[in-house]
Amino acid sequence: MTMLYTGSMFGIMTVYFFADRHIGKVDVMMLTRREKERQTREHNMIKAAEQVFCQYGFEAASMDEIAKEAQFTKRTLYQYFENKYELYFAVTLRGYQLLDSLQTAVGKKEKNGYDKLESMYHSYYKFYRENLQLFRLMNGWSHIKNQSEGEGPWESSLILYHNNMIHRIAAMIEEGKADGSIQPETDAQKTSRSIVFLMNGFFDQLTASGDTLQADYALDQESFCRFTIDLVIKPFKRSRAILATRKGTV
Repeated sequence: MTMLYTGSMFGIMTVYFFADRHIGKVDVMMLTRREKERQTREHNMIKAAEQVFCQYGFEAASMDEIAKEAQFTKRTLYQYFENKYELYFAVTLRGYQLLDSLQTAVGKKEKNGYDKLESMYHSYYKFYRENLQLFRLMNGWSHIKNQSEGEGPWESSLILYHNNMIHRIAAMIEEGKADGSIQPETDAQKTSRSIVFLMNGFFDQLTASGDTLQADYALDQESFCRFTIDLVIKPFKRSRAILATRKGTV
C-alpha cells in the first residue's frame, strides 16, 4: 500500500492510499506529525517540479534542477520520487485536479446533462487560457507515459484519475439522455472518449499555433474556440421542440 499526497492546490490537504489501483481518501487530521511533514515536503517538491518542467520542458529538465528549486538535496528528492517520470505524473495529476475543480464548480450551476457538458468544455478553455504552460505540460502525458519504464504509484493514480474524469463525462451524457437534453441514441462511452480526444487535439494544435491564428487567419481565439466547442458537442443536443413535445407542452 502506498500513500500519495495530492497537495493543497485547492486549499484542502488530501491523502490517497493506493492498493490494487483503488483510491480511498483519508482525513488529514488522522495523520501523525511526521506524516504531515512528509506531505509538506512532497508538496514543495511537486511545486518545484512544475516550475522547472514549465520553464525547461520535460526532456530538458533534470532532477538536479528540481532539487535545487525545491531546496532539497537530490538524494532527499529520490527518497520521495523514484525518477523524473513520477514527478511529472504528480505535477500532471495536480493539473487535472485543478481542471476538475473548475469544471465541477461550473457544472453545479447547470440544470441538465447537455448544459453541464457544454459548460465543462468552456471551463476547459478557461483553464487553457489561465494555465497555458501547465496545460502544455499536461497535454503530453500520454506520450511521456509510453516512455516510462514500469508503472509507478503516481502514474497509476494519474491514469485512474483521468479515467474517472472520462466516466464523469459519460455520466453527464447519460443524464442528458434521461432528461431529454441529449439525443437518446448517443453512445455515452464512445462519445465521451471521442470528445476528449477531439478537444485535446484541438487545444494541442491551438497551443502550437501561437499567435498565427490571429496574424495569418484573422481569427479571434476566444470566438474560434467557442465555435469549435459548439461544433464538437452540439450534434448531440436534442432540439427544444422535441423537449417541449416530450413534456406535453406542444
